[in-house]
Amino acid sequence: MNRKQVAWIAPQSSPVQNRGADLPVLLMTKITPPRRGRGILPRPRLEQFAEQLSERRLAILEAPPGFGKTTLATIWAERLTASGHAVAWLSLDTEDDSAQRVLYYLSAAINRVCPAVGTRCLEVDASQHSPQVLASWLMSELEQQPEPITLFLDDYHCIDDTVLVEALRFLVHRAPEHVHMVFIGRRDLPEAIVEHFYADERLEVDAAMLRFEPEETRDLLRKGGLQPEQGGDLCSIQAVADGWIAALRAYLLTPNSTGTRQLPRSIASLFDDILVQLDEATCRCLCFLGLLDKFSPALLRTLFGDHAAEELLALLRRRQLFLNVLDEQDSWFSLHPMFREHLRTASFSHDEVAARAFLLKAARWFAERELWFDAIQLGMDSGDVAQLRAWMQECASILMEQGDFSTLMLLEKRWKAQPGDSSVPLKITRAWAMGLALEHGTAMRLADELEAEIRQLAVGDEAVAMHWEVQAIKAMVLALDDRFAHAAPLAVACFESGHCTAWAQNVLVNVICAAHMRSCRWDQMYALPPTQGIGEGNRGYFMHECYRKSLYALSEFYQGRIVQGMATLDGLVEEAAELFACNLRQPNPVLTALPKGFSATGHYLRGEFTEAEALLQECMPYIKAGSFIECTAFAYMAQVRLLAHQGRFAQARRMLDDLESLALARDWPRLQSRALLERVRLHLLERKPREARVCCSMLQQLASLEWPDQWLDREYFALLSRLWLALEVERCEPELLDQAEQMLARLESAEICLYYAELGAVTGLLLGRERGVDVATPLLGSVLQLVKDTGMVSLLSDLPSQDACGLFVRHCPVPLQQLATELLGIDVQGEGVGGSEALLALTVKERQVVQLVAEGKSNKQIARDLNVTPETIKSHMKNIFAKLKVDNRAQAAVMLQQYALV
Repeated sequence: MNRKQVAWIAPQSSPVQNRGADLPVLLMTKITPPRRGRGILPRPRLEQFAEQLSERRLAILEAPPGFGKTTLATIWAERLTASGHAVAWLSLDTEDDSAQRVLYYLSAAINRVCPAVGTRCLEVDASQHSPQVLASWLMSELEQQPEPITLFLDDYHCIDDTVLVEALRFLVHRAPEHVHMVFIGRRDLPEAIVEHFYADERLEVDAAMLRFEPEETRDLLRKGGLQPEQGGDLCSIQAVADGWIAALRAYLLTPNSTGTRQLPRSIASLFDDILVQLDEATCRCLCFLGLLDKFSPALLRTLFGDHAAEELLALLRRRQLFLNVLDEQDSWFSLHPMFREHLRTASFSHDEVAARAFLLKAARWFAERELWFDAIQLGMDSGDVAQLRAWMQECASILMEQGDFSTLMLLEKRWKAQPGDSSVPLKITRAWAMGLALEHGTAMRLADELEAEIRQLAVGDEAVAMHWEVQAIKAMVLALDDRFAHAAPLAVACFESGHCTAWAQNVLVNVICAAHMRSCRWDQMYALPPTQGIGEGNRGYFMHECYRKSLYALSEFYQGRIVQGMATLDGLVEEAAELFACNLRQPNPVLTALPKGFSATGHYLRGEFTEAEALLQECMPYIKAGSFIECTAFAYMAQVRLLAHQGRFAQARRMLDDLESLALARDWPRLQSRALLERVRLHLLERKPREARVCCSMLQQLASLEWPDQWLDREYFALLSRLWLALEVERCEPELLDQAEQMLARLESAEICLYYAELGAVTGLLLGRERGVDVATPLLGSVLQLVKDTGMVSLLSDLPSQDACGLFVRHCPVPLQQLATELLGIDVQGEGVGGSEALLALTVKERQVVQLVAEGKSNKQIARDLNVTPETIKSHMKNIFAKLKVDNRAQAAVMLQQYALV
């Protein structure tokens, strides 16, 4: 704590005689609550505990440094003070080395807010009296003070446990009921102080509760002027910082001129200060511990010996050294990622040979228990290639059965570095892994090698089974490569052969399921057999179930049953949590990204943007790693459109750059078409019709491309983009509307309601404009009713027009106008006048600012255009939000566009 002013302090009541010369010097700031820093992020879930302090005798804020303990305590103190509660504060330090000094300072802190309390302790020479006598005097005066008082003791960890117990045990246990105490520190309070307090008498807040949740991290970054461009950015920051506020603030303070941020020296210095306080042997053990992602008492006993392991674990608990408990049984632990990395660096720099030997020893412990994921990871870090190859031969098929293809992909990369002969079964497993990891070229190369090797084997059942399994791998790779015209017949042939394993059969059924979906053979898709093995509790088969149910949910979306599809996805996520609850290993995040990505799309279509954004933050980092094409397309679509709603067009464009790069790298024309369609929409929203036309032309080329994807996306996207462009011109080509009506008939026949509603909305508006509202009434009526029944309201509001609401008002027949405006969430009669009046209330400068906001410009760009500072623009934005009664830039821009204020 920074202490900037020193002052003499004496009791505020008049003593019987002048004994000021006997009083020690006190720092005024020791008994003054510290000021809150600027820019503190509100955290209601923690701040609300202030209301419980008056009901609890004891509260403990306990966490490692940098978790915001003191900040939260000052907020509690402010809230109590505002409610008329007396609050005393004492900040302790290492110089408070006796019980008498602690009680003297404690009396001074209470005397500052209650002048009638603490006088006797302050008037005498505290060193001449026992702690129990001083505490008795203090309690006697507190009893005569009927008003409730809360005493905050900050940094209690600076005092030796013996001194702390001697000073406070008697007071804490015997204090009047209206006296409440809050302890803030970095280690456990001595048991002698907290014993005899029931659970309902204590409030405990630890590091797990103080950690920033992803939403709080996002809000903190935004408050600091940073806008994570996609969920992956936020998730990577959250994963590194693990909710540690000191690391998050360091991230904000570190320049990002090179595109990557390095934490400042202050964090490393904090870690070094912790290590310096330990003896050499303990410090060495702790540095080795940083090499492990997780550890248990049994593992520590193997690595360090029984006595050293127990002492180390006790030290971690007692000193709150960034220890995380991973399970409810307190049997597995980990260190904070940044602390772990700091220790790892120290360990390798001090003695790399010993560090690698330690890693290998830990890897063997995991291998003995067939915990192959951890064994392989540690084995790779140890650098023992011979041991790693031996384990790979033993565990590759097990990892495949467990659905752990990400580990197998890492192994494959190591295998490339150390090429050697491998058995046919092992090579089959490697091919499966690379195919599931979307390394299609590598997977097909391995499959071709396998075919050649199998032909050299003696004819028999084993060779036949291997042959069909290799064909199953090829069918899966072709399907994931979006070549279903080739994948579907091969998958059917493999499945009907009867020679494939249960694992391969599950994959083949999923390929056939996806083929039925693309052909809109809904009945045949639902008639497929269920996933084999999932009912037996095999976590590895969850991968097959995840793909299957994600396909079912996607099919529901296409058929307009959004709620039903989301229910399937929610059930899948719950099933994953239940299935993996008994094990520290979580389901592969690449797999759970499937249901979360689709669920985010469902929330977006229903206009539930907050829920969609939260899910995308979780799954976007993994979408590209192993999701099939539809999941990638829909997740990026939702993310890009959310960014557009927020007025963050530049970031939306960068997302589309990323999507197009992915489409080109994987040779997915259908994904490239989705990216171009979203570009058309963005360009139209930004009033860039020429760029939109260029993208539309590229869509027409992709639509004419011969590709075995067996789906109408490319043709549909090309037509939709032309219709969007037609909204921006006075007249459209008559044949365009004819083509749209033909496509609508196909969609209706195939029961693809999602596309029918999206295409029908823009086609109906154009029909109303070109051929009259009477002609458009049947189509618009069916579309609006479909949107109402399914809740897909975003399909209406996402029309790429500067005045989407006005389009429905102008081109809908009167009976449908009210339904359209209700679905869009707008009261035309009420808000039309109020909105225009609010815009007219803006000053000339504010109108200029909101116009530039509608053009998608940032505060810095607007400041440059208007030759003012960014702070001035922020001030204008606050006034604009207040006058327009909106919450964000996107809403202000939409209001401007609706009422055509230029």
